Amino acid sequence: MVVKSVSSRASIIGRGAKCRGKSAVEQSGYIPRTIMYSEYYGETYFPKPAEDLVSTGVLLPDHAPREYLDHSVLWNSVEKVEKHAKVQLCRLNKYSLPNWMSHELADKFVQDFIKRNFVSKGMCAEYAIHDSVNEKGERNLHVHILLTMRPILENGKWGEKSRKVYKYDKDGNKIKKKNGRYDCTTEKTTDLDDKENARKWRQDLVESINKVAEEIGIEDER
Repeated sequence: MVVKSVSSRASIIGRGAKCRGKSAVEQSGYIPRTIMYSEYYGETYFPKPAEDLVSTGVLLPDHAPREYLDHSVLWNSVEKVEKHAKVQLCRLNKYSLPNWMSHELADKFVQDFIKRNFVSKGMCAEYAIHDSVNEKGERNLHVHILLTMRPILENGKWGEKSRKVYKYDKDGNKIKKKNGRYDCTTEKTTDLDDKENARKWRQDLVESINKVAEEIGIEDER
């Protein structure tokens, strides 16, 4: 085994106080180093210039609208469909990649990883691979992956993250509480935000890296 673990970081982008940032569009501009305009906020975001971008792209489920291949259209749509003041918009994952990977191999590897773990589950994904140098002067090949948290339905529309399940009395009528509201619980319609996913994704990344290393004859991590 060449790699036993990978460095990773996950954060949620949304309008709530506990989220890392408020705008999915801003994050989409940051990772590929492009200027982006948020229709929801009416703001233009100018990421700091950097020469570390290796490759970037958007990967979609088959039933997602093809216009979402334009990351500006995709993330503006994500912001527009969400109305709640404390909503979670998207997930941003960052993973280290082995420095023995060429840029071409890293891009092919990342696309395969994203298709298997995210796109196949109904998520839209934007990725950007960076090849930078850290504060110690060491090469730092890594990838940022921005993921939708609302499912895309077969008709290409955004689906619901959750739904209300109402409680009924013996006569089949909705039960009303003292405050006048109907008694109900909230049921998730997707497991895209399941915390257990983060462990599964890291494990798959480690196993995938080691498989590639074996195929090309890498014996020691470097």
